[in-house]
Amino acid sequence: MNFLKIKEEELQPLILLFVIFFCIVSTSITGSSVRDTFFLINFDKSYLPVMYILIAVSMAWIISIYKKKISDKNLISIITITNFIFFIPILFIKFNLNGIFIPIFYIWIEIITVLSILQFWMLAGDVFNPRQAKRLFTLIGAGGSFSGIVIGYIIKPYVAFFGTENLLNLTIFFIFLTIYFIRKIDPFIQRNPIKKANFNTSNSKPLVNLSPYIKYIAIMVAFSAVISKIVDYQFKIMASNTFTNQDELISFFGSFYIFTGIATLIMQFFVTNFVLRYFGILLGLMILPTMLTMSSAVFLFTGTFSAIYLAKFSDQVFKFSINNSIQEILWLPIKVKIKKLTKPLIDGTLKSSVEGLAGFFIFILTFYNFITESKVYILSIIIILGAIFWIYNNFKIKNGYISCLLYTSPSPRD
Repeated sequence: MNFLKIKEEELQPLILLFVIFFCIVSTSITGSSVRDTFFLINFDKSYLPVMYILIAVSMAWIISIYKKKISDKNLISIITITNFIFFIPILFIKFNLNGIFIPIFYIWIEIITVLSILQFWMLAGDVFNPRQAKRLFTLIGAGGSFSGIVIGYIIKPYVAFFGTENLLNLTIFFIFLTIYFIRKIDPFIQRNPIKKANFNTSNSKPLVNLSPYIKYIAIMVAFSAVISKIVDYQFKIMASNTFTNQDELISFFGSFYIFTGIATLIMQFFVTNFVLRYFGILLGLMILPTMLTMSSAVFLFTGTFSAIYLAKFSDQVFKFSINNSIQEILWLPIKVKIKKLTKPLIDGTLKSSVEGLAGFFIFILTFYNFITESKVYILSIIIILGAIFWIYNNFKIKNGYISCLLYTSPSPRD
């Protein structure tokens, strides 16, 4: 494994984390495909922005409970319990996927996705130290790309044979598969983590920079979330107007996951590590907002489905390859106790809250007919302006990250 820079003792936990992430993303893809299709075809899609608002409210409540429960609990146990909790409502809704249960299911799948990914990267950060993470996190993230390719490929024949709602059988299967492999990773968790930078501002002046550093991460997460949600809204409205049949729409989503999975895989194996090794995190952080700026500009001036497809494709590919890998690396120099308190707030509560605000803003614009379904491209103006500020904030993040690393003790394991 020399060409991948994987050490012998890292191989087994790397494979386990790869498989776990494959299962988590497979759960999300199968559940989201059913959710989006049923909502856009069998429910009033004008309420799509309202879903963003309800998700934000739900996540704020759930994250507040989650923080209290995980403060002194083993992360493996927490993930196992939450996955059992994820399963029960899905089993019920599977046999009642109509009426009010469609929007309820929409919210529940988002909760599953957000919490599962949040927990997973916290777990990965407890298995590998910062130096290892820089080499290995992109390989671990490739599990999600393989999921997109595999699940995207089987969605169309599976739905044709078993029916759209029965795709949830795969969702349930991958939830239990996640539980199984989570138990296998426990021996590889670092019980004595390396000393990391903290928030004590009374002892050392340079450590004062750490609090603004987390603030810059929060700003990046917030702008990324708002922009991603607007792109998501534009994409789903355009897709549902283009594919008006339930089977056609879910097949389209399957094809989309295949193409994005392949592109993300290429990014993770051939681009992300190269960029991080030779150009550093700043260039890596710039790729996603730059691509969203360019693709949204194209959609603004053309208003075509292919243009918003490009924007959503860019968001999906670069977010789940280089951007997410770097985002997790940014958290690694921060003390574990502080990270457990602030990361759920930023990646959970803050992210969902600004997505809710984005949903509220879109709902007001559409409800009062300032923007109609045929003119959703106008929202790209907000995306372009937000992405420009996002790029500016990335310079602040890079400087803060370097300052944190200067006060992080290296691990003898790497």
